[in-house]
Amino acid sequence: MARDDLTVPPVSCTPAQSARSLRALDWLNFFLADVRTGVGPFVAVYLTNLHWNVQQIGVALTAAEVAGVLTQVPGGALMDHVRSKRMMIAINIIVLSISSLLFALYPNRLVVMSAQIALGVTGSIFIAGIASITLGLVGYTCLGARTGRNAGFAAAGNVLAAVTMGFIGYRYSTRAIFFFVALLSVPTLLSVFTIRGQDIDYERARGAEADGPEADSKAGLRTIFSDRRMLVFCILTLFWHLGNGAMLAMIGETIARDRPQQATLWMSAAVTVPQLIMIAIAPLVGKIADARGRKGILLFGFVFLPIRTLLCATTQDPTLLIGFQLLDGISAGIFNIVSVLVVADLSRGTGHYNLALGTIGAAIGLGASISTLMAGSVTHYMGFPAGFLALSGAAIIAVVILAFFMPETRDAQAHQEQAAVGV
Repeated sequence: MARDDLTVPPVSCTPAQSARSLRALDWLNFFLADVRTGVGPFVAVYLTNLHWNVQQIGVALTAAEVAGVLTQVPGGALMDHVRSKRMMIAINIIVLSISSLLFALYPNRLVVMSAQIALGVTGSIFIAGIASITLGLVGYTCLGARTGRNAGFAAAGNVLAAVTMGFIGYRYSTRAIFFFVALLSVPTLLSVFTIRGQDIDYERARGAEADGPEADSKAGLRTIFSDRRMLVFCILTLFWHLGNGAMLAMIGETIARDRPQQATLWMSAAVTVPQLIMIAIAPLVGKIADARGRKGILLFGFVFLPIRTLLCATTQDPTLLIGFQLLDGISAGIFNIVSVLVVADLSRGTGHYNLALGTIGAAIGLGASISTLMAGSVTHYMGFPAGFLALSGAAIIAVVILAFFMPETRDAQAHQEQAAVGV
């Protein structure tokens, strides 16, 4: 196929749904990112200050990832079949808020592990829920631009959360961060229910098409993996997160070990720096992926992960470690947007869009859980440089698989979109 065939002329992206619902989706992404940031990267710092060693922290972080792996696929299938997608998100926000309070009030091993498991379970619903509501609101034609916008608002929420929680942890204690997370659940819930239910096309939200063949609700994973590209994408996703999953926690532990009083401020910076990059690039990434295909921009983002892991292995200087997070803003920012579009391409018309997202989410969770466990164990016995080098090997494998085994998914869809809008 000629290169020009991958270029899609600009299409009109003017979803008919109310401005109220679209603005509410913006704020849902913003506040949900705040809530998840509080019980994500700051956990490693909190447990380090409680004198947990790196291996124990790795096990705790792995608990969240394992719970996510086990619930991603059923969570996605549930979101395909349930009409009350907003209610599902709201219930999980409440669960996450309660877990955060318990984490702060009773930081024993049972509570920590239970809270981490809750984090993994709720993440399965949040990812599929946001993606399905987005598709149900704006459709395929506008999905790239809207997914980029979602990512931009989520990154802005992460910045606010990281800065605020870093200050709270420095001024008061890391424990206080988890009380703040519970408080943030209030505007998050308000954002969920400000989205108008009647604005969501529930058939489209699960990847079904009114004018296409009826989806086989029982086929499930057989339908998803009948396309070889989905299997390849799952494998490269697993290896990419095997290389990336433990990076932020490793940076936090490296800094906290020698600077416990300033650890939350440094972790705040480690979260903020890549999010600022994501805010800047997110709208453009979605447009480029729509216009020129998925693979090229995804490969561009992937190469920055092995570079980042290798650079982190060379130093324990917190300033340099934070500086290397700029690369994470590019690589993770691109992956978070383009992976949703790839899944939408491969599941269109099946009625299993959220199940497909859950399958990729399981690959993400599996890779990240192995990453934290592997990095924690290697670091415990061989030191931080060896831990970072172990992650770099997985990152390089992911780049190779993407470059040589994953085909483009956008080209066929481009012709469909062109015909739909008459260009």
